[in-house]
Amino acid sequence: MNVLAIGAHPDDIEMGCFATLAKHYFDGDKIFGVMITNGELGGDVGVRRREQEDSAKEIDMKLFFGNFPDGDVRESGSLVTFLDNIIKKNEIDVVYTHSEKDRHQDHRAIARASISAARTVHELYCYEDLSLVSSFNPQLFVDVTETFQVKKSALRRYESQIDRTFIEGLEGIAKFRASQCRLSGRLCEAFEIQRIFKNGRSPYLKEVTEAKIQNRPYKNAFSAITGENETYKDRMYTVNAKLSKENSLDPKSIILPIENHLTPINDKYGHKTKNDSKRTKNKKELSEIKNAIAAYKNELNSLRKDLDAFRRNQNNALLNNPE
Repeated sequence: MNVLAIGAHPDDIEMGCFATLAKHYFDGDKIFGVMITNGELGGDVGVRRREQEDSAKEIDMKLFFGNFPDGDVRESGSLVTFLDNIIKKNEIDVVYTHSEKDRHQDHRAIARASISAARTVHELYCYEDLSLVSSFNPQLFVDVTETFQVKKSALRRYESQIDRTFIEGLEGIAKFRASQCRLSGRLCEAFEIQRIFKNGRSPYLKEVTEAKIQNRPYKNAFSAITGENETYKDRMYTVNAKLSKENSLDPKSIILPIENHLTPINDKYGHKTKNDSKRTKNKKELSEIKNAIAAYKNELNSLRKDLDAFRRNQNNALLNNPE
């Protein structure tokens, strides 16, 4: 999936949802981040942008900067269009943004603009911020115990803002959110849900679909040879099996004879019939098809094991080197 986080100023995303973004990252999702302003009211623009870029490296987050005026962001057509273009060009599936229940005027305006720009996005969540008002009412709680160190590491990149990020305070908030879910000793980030659309999509849907497509020629050839499909019986058919180079078959060779393919193996003199010779050839080709399918399935299982091992190594590396 492609995940987009939207923040008004450098460090907003880190404070609000960075541990959740890290979970997405370690699950193999692609992460994008948008800074609507350069945070000029909070310090030197060059320094703040460099800190943002250093922080983004923690999860390979691709950054976009809007250059809108800090402290005077408006819910305008230009802001909505700016966000809309990023969402469309990068085929965003999930958006995290500010909440409208915020004391900061920039945050409120960006929350409303995000809702408009993300009108076609399947999942839209509003993250928790230090400037929220008490009416913030989260419905989604994400266990980020294993990735909270990534959040803290990212926030330490903001040396110019170290007195404002309240790293230890954010950990206290995460413990409180976990306690609301009865998760003793855990840490959670909390979100208001703007929209969730589920279509039953498995993370392996594309992989499985591609496997089915690649196996379809084998299945067609198998049906043609064995006569499993009623439409193939008693007629001549050429099956166009587009197979891999390693397991290629001549499409013209997979042909069902017009005659009944169940004719006796031997004639009255004990000699093999012409039809039986064709049948023997078909059996050989059927065996090749079955072997090709088995080899493909073994390769697919091997790739899945490699992917699982990679994810385990990533998580172990994170736990062993939290900083």
